[in-house]
Amino acid sequence: MMMQTESVTYSHKVRALRTAIVVGRDPDDRVLDLIAEAGNYDVVVIAQTASAYSQIKRTSPDMIVACVAFDDAAAFQLMSMLKLDRDTARIPLITCLAEPVAAHSDV
Repeated sequence: MMMQTESVTYSHKVRALRTAIVVGRDPDDRVLDLIAEAGNYDVVVIAQTASAYSQIKRTSPDMIVACVAFDDAAAFQLMSMLKLDRDTARIPLITCLAEPVAAHSDV
């Protein structure tokens, strides 16, 4: 009896990790560069903090990057909601504080 072997090839594609980037008021240039260099990654950019919670719930990202200003109360409320929600609390949340924008003065 002769044993015969077959080679089976699977074309199973692995889904890229989805990252949601929440950009608050006055985004830092470094954040915009990060988004531009995302390449082949699955990045969802959310520009409105007010609608970010529902978009994050809908897209189910693997990681959230929140780029917020220190005085952005809506962004901090969003982060609290995400950590209190059982569905989103497991998602890693990285926070980067944007540099304060200097007030423009007319001289």
